[in-house]
Amino acid sequence: MDGWISLHRKILENPILNRSRVYSNFEAWIWLLLKANHKDNKFMLGSELVKVKKGSMITSQKKLCRQFRWGSTKLRNFLKVLQKDKMILLETNTQSTHITICNYESYQDKQTSNKKQTTHAQRTDNTRTTTNNNDNKDNNVNKIKVHTKKITYILNNKKYLEKYGKPLLQAFVDYWTEQSVNGIKMRYQKEKAFDVDKRLNTWAKNDYDGYWKRHKEKMIQKEQDEYLKNASKNAHKTPEYQNKEIKKMISSIGKKV
Repeated sequence: MDGWISLHRKILENPILNRSRVYSNFEAWIWLLLKANHKDNKFMLGSELVKVKKGSMITSQKKLCRQFRWGSTKLRNFLKVLQKDKMILLETNTQSTHITICNYESYQDKQTSNKKQTTHAQRTDNTRTTTNNNDNKDNNVNKIKVHTKKITYILNNKKYLEKYGKPLLQAFVDYWTEQSVNGIKMRYQKEKAFDVDKRLNTWAKNDYDGYWKRHKEKMIQKEQDEYLKNASKNAHKTPEYQNKEIKKMISSIGKKV
């Protein structure tokens, strides 16, 4: 079949198409095409200034797993297949994953890509999500901060910290505060409804990164240590009192997670 169509990056903002779901291989490939830098760019990776060529992106496998709703094994296999078929070049290290779309120019409309970007809509078409594909427009910074505050409060909320742990909450916030192509709205703001308790509960059940499992194990170990400490402390008391306290402590272990 000959011919092709242009697919604008703004499709990623469509509330119908942007709902949370497990991606197919086809959707994941289209997402990579849309997220690749459409021009040479630079950004800070830690304390290092990194150059990113047109048609490339720098992200991480964890971010891609959260985006596609995949496990790490499925993601690695998918990227290996793309690389084997010479669709991408892949470089990974402990800090990041560098993906380059092969023959990137063949996916672009040459007639329109050479035109100068003269309108405000065109100027704000750059994005800075996992691909760092953004010009950092100063006029959007304050709006982004305001939007982010509405959900980042959970990072300092005692109830959520105790139940889920900081690593899981941070991953949750990182995913849902990813900004849209125009740099104004966050991902969670494009949802018709967003109940933090329900979303966190679902996120924990899926446990994409294993953070909740480790947190539960840590909390249960902490409660068991507390139990042993109290048991030793009350060793001199009557058997009746000890039995009462033991039953009380044992029945509470694991209830907080």
